[in-house]
Amino acid sequence: MKDRIRVGIVGLKAERGWANAAHIPALRALSEDIEVVGAANIQLATCSPNFLILEGIERWDGFHAQILKTPIRWEAGYVIPPTEPGLGVELNESVIRNHPYAGHQLHLEMKGDPIE
Repeated sequence: MKDRIRVGIVGLKAERGWANAAHIPALRALSEDIEVVGAANIQLATCSPNFLILEGIERWDGFHAQILKTPIRWEAGYVIPPTEPGLGVELNESVIRNHPYAGHQLHLEMKGDPIE
């Protein structure tokens, strides 16, 4: 598995501050933890003056919406930040329990050959 730096929300907030001081727009890409990291990215984007774009896996619909008790909302191409406490999302543990991951690769890993 590739090395990943995980700095958390406090570290990302500092990173955004440094970028803002240098007049650099901010982009936040998702890793393999789509639902929780996506929710954190939404909250971070709403408080970053240099926020440019939020990357997501489509619209966090389908299975990704089922994992959350209240799915991420979209209107006219814009994500609507949750207003609930914390990150604004609550995991649906019964859905997660019924779909255990049995693989060994991340779903966003690069493949050696093109997928047909």
